[in-house]
Amino acid sequence: MSQGFKSSPVALVVGASRGIGRQVAIDLAKNGYTVVVAAKTVTGGPLPVPFPPDPNSQQSTITTVCREIQDAGGRATAIQVDTRDPSSIQRLIDSTIELHGSIDALIYNSGAIWWSSVENTPLKRFKLMQSVNVEGLYAILQAALPQFGKQGWKARVVVVSPPIYSRFFRGKTAYAMGKVAMSVLTKGLAMDWKREGKKDMAITSIWPAVAIQSAATPDPRMIAELRKPVCLSQIPY
Repeated sequence: MSQGFKSSPVALVVGASRGIGRQVAIDLAKNGYTVVVAAKTVTGGPLPVPFPPDPNSQQSTITTVCREIQDAGGRATAIQVDTRDPSSIQRLIDSTIELHGSIDALIYNSGAIWWSSVENTPLKRFKLMQSVNVEGLYAILQAALPQFGKQGWKARVVVVSPPIYSRFFRGKTAYAMGKVAMSVLTKGLAMDWKREGKKDMAITSIWPAVAIQSAATPDPRMIAELRKPVCLSQIPY
């Protein structure tokens, strides 16, 4: 993916404190990217001991992930963001440009999860998932598009969203409604860029066919069915 970019392309990974996002940020750094590690959680005091912390625990934050990358010889910056807040998203984009000058890859992994039936999913929980999953993605794309234009429309966007098939909806309809919308946004924006002749822009959805280990999937009964983020991160961009 770095072909055609400057010697050290910049990757902004949103939702990088744990799980898939953390692993993607680490692997991008290993492959020569300068990585902006963005999420809501930071470490306010001393770093956890032992270090690094369990990558699926609340001790894993953008602070610790940034330190992991730096300790391994990579380049990383931690910037806090609340994807429910458009002004916070705009500050993230502005800070990334101010510090690093470009956004060559944007990975959106932020997500709110609630796997239950419609009957057992309160409206408040439903709204939270839509604000983080769908609206957060839309807002960060809106904020990044002007910068992509300044770069001559040369960038890559990767979205973590699910496959669109009925088995995914079962038992988690409210969650699936928003995640499928993310895949629709991916396909629609790709068609926009093709129609507009922006041949150096690309957007892709990673569609995990199984659940991935993270702090959002702590139920021990599920562990045997979960895959580790490192498996997914080995997919070439």
